[in-house]
Amino acid sequence: MELVRRTIERYVKLSDAGWEHIRPYWVERRFAKDAHITGLGQVEEWFSIVAEGVQRMYYPHDGEEVCLGFSYDGSWSGVFDSYVTVKPARFGLQAVTDSALLSIHRRDLLDLYDRIPIMDRFGRLILEELVVGRATREIEQMTLTAEERYRALLKRSPHLLQLVSQKDIASYLRMTPETFSRLRAKVR
Repeated sequence: MELVRRTIERYVKLSDAGWEHIRPYWVERRFAKDAHITGLGQVEEWFSIVAEGVQRMYYPHDGEEVCLGFSYDGSWSGVFDSYVTVKPARFGLQAVTDSALLSIHRRDLLDLYDRIPIMDRFGRLILEELVVGRATREIEQMTLTAEERYRALLKRSPHLLQLVSQKDIASYLRMTPETFSRLRAKVR
């Protein structure tokens, strides 16, 4: 659970007493490779930190699964729009590798927001980070060439090339698998 405290403290400082109030609400959840963590149409009830493994967020479109993004060690994971709205998930979350998530149930996090003011600030700061990350991704998708998107991935998350299928990475970068293969051979 030390990962949870370290992750929260990237945003806010916790006293030992505050941590003792927060810690019991977090649980470890394990998923085998290819398991669906949150299925399409399911309401997301968990907010998670990735302890180990890689997960992919995907959206069904025209008979295929479009990869929206990945979560991995130390990052946030979940179907955030469903979590916030308490409505059925429009996209799914699947374990790409065996995965362990440290998670807190929505009702418990909302309770902590009400009882511990620093946790309310924590929630706001995470939401801001997620919004900025989403905006950055959208701008990259609309303005960068295929090669520039590939280079940005190499800079940000090079380890994904060893952990995730080329098909999923190509989908995430919004290019065909053939284009991805050519770029991978060209850009070293």
